[in-house]
Amino acid sequence: MKEEDSHNKKYIFIDECGDPEFYSNGKKLMIGTKGYQPLLLIGMIITDNRRKLWEEITKFQSNILTDPLYNTINSVKKAGWYLHAKDDFPDVRAKFFEKLRDTDNYETFVVIGRKELEIFNNKHNNNPSEFYFDVLHHLLKGKISDDDIEYELYLSQRKKSNMHRFEKAVEKGISGVNKNLKYNCHVVKSSVTSEMSIIDYLLWALQRYLIKGEDRFFKAVIKKYTEIIDIYDEKGETLYNNENVFDISKASKFNI
Repeated sequence: MKEEDSHNKKYIFIDECGDPEFYSNGKKLMIGTKGYQPLLLIGMIITDNRRKLWEEITKFQSNILTDPLYNTINSVKKAGWYLHAKDDFPDVRAKFFEKLRDTDNYETFVVIGRKELEIFNNKHNNNPSEFYFDVLHHLLKGKISDDDIEYELYLSQRKKSNMHRFEKAVEKGISGVNKNLKYNCHVVKSSVTSEMSIIDYLLWALQRYLIKGEDRFFKAVIKKYTEIIDIYDEKGETLYNNENVFDISKASKFNI
């Protein structure tokens, strides 16, 4: 990490879980087929102490790489290993969840994008990018509002990450807010942005709860979620927070 923290800066790290695709390359509807992702989750952490987070995560990774209990695991032995919940060995994953319980200095926001074909057709014009950046817009809405602060936004790079559309989503997210807002957008690789592992793991835990019904990871770090927004619940957009803690039983059935 090269940037120095500033009292007038906030750092936002954005990642996703799932994808916005409904159709295969051959324009064949994928719903119900093997490999289809029924949800798109996009989340972010916001911190004004990026250096502390970076130091904590990089120290954790270094300890894994120097500990013979873990550094002989095949996935860890691979060149360029970094924390990634989906690919990490269960022992490493459990150890990092323990670490997350004790890591502070950030807030977590997540938007659940249910993949409803009618909404995709009518609202997003059968365009996965429109769906993706609509969810991202909901995530950012109202979160960038203080003109005394300079915001640094980091979007985890994916195959279809697009700086222009990212900037447009940010502009849409702050529309109607003070025009003097200062912000910078960056598309970065998670492998070299250690802070991104925090939101990666928190998204993975929520996705596993929603899709597999396994709640132990989510419940272990439930206090780390500042807000979860279910934007396409059939009852309407629903906000969950510390006063209304998210639980599957409170939401409309997920068509998974």
